Amino acid sequence: MNMKKFTAFTTLFLALSLFSGAIEAGELKIGYANLQRALNECEAGKSAKEALQREARGKEEELNRKEQELKALREEIEKKSAVWNAETRARKEREFQTKSQEFQKQYMEYGEELNRKKRETEGRIIDELREIVNEIAERDGYTYIFEVSLGGVLYGPPEADITDEVIKVYNERFREGRR
Repeated sequence: MNMKKFTAFTTLFLALSLFSGAIEAGELKIGYANLQRALNECEAGKSAKEALQREARGKEEELNRKEQELKALREEIEKKSAVWNAETRARKEREFQTKSQEFQKQYMEYGEELNRKKRETEGRIIDELREIVNEIAERDGYTYIFEVSLGGVLYGPPEADITDEVIKVYNERFREGRR
């Protein structure tokens, strides 16, 4: 038996032992939450998504203006290149190449910046939602709470779903300005 299989088997055995002991004592309380849904439905998540969309629209408008400038420069080169001398034609072509490369670089940077902000914002909110899950688990005596959106729970009774409670507590804290 290789080490990975041994570790998996040992972990499964320990988990089953813990479950069976808790079941015998009547102390097992299991719940689940969908943190992705909580992120999408909580006020902070909606607010963050709207802010990112506004920023993306602003960057998109800026990129559209630069793209129009590039198109205008390309059209000017195509229309006037026959009457320009070689030096002017070469200078305009270099200008177009430089602006085109700057445009592509800016396009990539904007996309990366927006993705980074999205990851950071969502990560912070998910961490805060996890803290609330832990508080609810301690307050209500849960033995385990599983995360549904990661695929760890295929079925659970609706009464074991604490997602709405997590959203409610988070929204209350968000409105109060503390998270």
